[in-house]
Amino acid sequence: MEVCGTAISEVLTENYPTRLIRMGIKDRFGTSASAKELLKYFKLTHDNIVKMVENS
Repeated sequence: MEVCGTAISEVLTENYPTRLIRMGIKDRFGTSASAKELLKYFKLTHDNIVKMVENS
């Protein structure tokens, strides 16, 4: 999946030059939970994303 993210970031930054923050889930074995719990576990909630943007 990293290759896909790289390709997307290249197209975006070449055509719409702006700062880009890459976020995602590191390779690891799967985890089972509800979608809401998984977003919280992997720190991909709205609040976490806002903090990441503010701190970059």
